[in-house]
Amino acid sequence: MNRDLRYWKESATVILAAGIRKHSLSKIATNTQTCQPPQGKNPPQSRLEKSIFDYALLMLQRNMRSKFLPNMYVFPGGQISPADFSSEWIQLFHPFCQPPNFKLNTVKQTARRSPIFAVDRRKLGSQISGEVAFRICAIRETFEESGVLLVKPNHPDKDLNSQGVIQLTQYNQNKLASWRSLVQENAVNFIRLCKELDCLPNIWALKEWSNWLTPTFQGGRRFDTAFFICCLEEIPFTVHDGCEISFHSWMTPTEVIEHHQSEKLFIPPPQWYEVGRLCRFPYLQDLEQFSQDRSVEGCERWFPVRLLASDGFATLYPGDELYPEDPDFTGETEINLTSSKSLKQLRLEVTRLHRTELRNLYDYTLYVNIEPRYKHVHPLMINSHPNSNL
Repeated sequence: MNRDLRYWKESATVILAAGIRKHSLSKIATNTQTCQPPQGKNPPQSRLEKSIFDYALLMLQRNMRSKFLPNMYVFPGGQISPADFSSEWIQLFHPFCQPPNFKLNTVKQTARRSPIFAVDRRKLGSQISGEVAFRICAIRETFEESGVLLVKPNHPDKDLNSQGVIQLTQYNQNKLASWRSLVQENAVNFIRLCKELDCLPNIWALKEWSNWLTPTFQGGRRFDTAFFICCLEEIPFTVHDGCEISFHSWMTPTEVIEHHQSEKLFIPPPQWYEVGRLCRFPYLQDLEQFSQDRSVEGCERWFPVRLLASDGFATLYPGDELYPEDPDFTGETEINLTSSKSLKQLRLEVTRLHRTELRNLYDYTLYVNIEPRYKHVHPLMINSHPNSNL
């Protein structure tokens, strides 16, 4: 673990996308059209439209008493544990492949590599790289929160990118439920689980996607979070823990956005941004291929900065003309840019845009005209609320 971090705690999350051709979605996702296979090959190009998706995303509602993002819908994930960097993982992975990166695809990125991946963990006392440990963290937390166990058998496999998920129905349910409780009590027990079931966390199924820092203006806890994406052929058996997570739902990307618009649920800005990216991919096969190809490009750390205007505020992202040249990544200084001008005036005065304008919790409007870095994509939708004034 990175002991040099003072204001942020390292964490990992995974965007789980699963095929829905043979499944029904949860009660909150009531549009039955989304369960039908796609009929066309022409995804919308610039604005959120009605589209038939052949996959759904796992969204978890955090407990209303949670200290971080209470009652909000998020992807599964959580804070890193020293156990995720344990040297026991080297012993477990040894017959399968060698450290430091356990045959994960090498990222081409050299400059601006996110510190969460670039930090030499050996200097921090661990032989496990961040690229491995944060995947283990995301898999462990997903099991704790949703019961979905992303693992694969511990034997040589030529296709390291193959999917892997052990469902409760494949093992004695009571036994796995007991393991889940033990892992929740102590992350070290996840290593014991893998030894007993003779399996490995399927780190190869998780593709690097993005890296977000909690803004300083939010107050409370802050996290430096690695975002991964994982595509599954079908929706696995899912059961939320009823403690940290109060509800779960498998929804298509457009359903997540639509439910946010209608105020049926609330998703934080990073999740909103990432779901918007997925709206560009109606087909799971295309998303899986894109995430596989793009993952070797790496990603950059995004530290959102708030710009206060006369009629609301904007969240600035890297590349925006008003984004600070040298933001304080230590978190010691709260960054708040202020102006007496309106959001529209501030927007029309610049040429490079990469910002989200907010007038209330459910009214997000994205403005972006710069090229995405590292072969990524921007969110599809421009306006997330039907009453927004463009």
